[in-house]
Amino acid sequence: MKKIITAFTIFVITSLTLSIFPSGGFGGGGVAQVPQGKDREKFHLGKAVFNQEVELATATDKTKEVAQAERLDYLQGALPNTEKRRVSLPDFAGKLTEEQLDALEYFVSIRFNVKLDKK
Repeated sequence: MKKIITAFTIFVITSLTLSIFPSGGFGGGGVAQVPQGKDREKFHLGKAVFNQEVELATATDKTKEVAQAERLDYLQGALPNTEKRRVSLPDFAGKLTEEQLDALEYFVSIRFNVKLDKK
C-alpha cells in the first residue's frame, strides 16, 4: 500500500511540475540579433531611417528618385503587413543619400529576414 501511495505522490508532483513548463513549441517571432562591429552602425542608421528618426532632404532629387523608388518598392513589398501599414518606404524616394538607402536595406534584411539581391 505504501508503494502505491508513493508512486501516486510522485505521479502527481511530476504532472504538476511538467504542466508549468511550456512544451517547447513556437514562441512567436524573435527579433534578429543586432550585428556587432562596423555593421552595427549601419544597422542603427537603417533603423533610424525606417523609424523616421533621421532628417531627410525636404527637396526630392529627381535624378535619384526613379532608382530609389524601385528599391524602396521592393523593400515595402517584403515587409510584414503590420509594418506596411505603419511606414511607407516609397515616400522616401529621392530623399535618401546612398548611405542611408544602403543602411535601410541592411536593416530591413536583418530585422525582417528579407533576402536582397547582391549588387
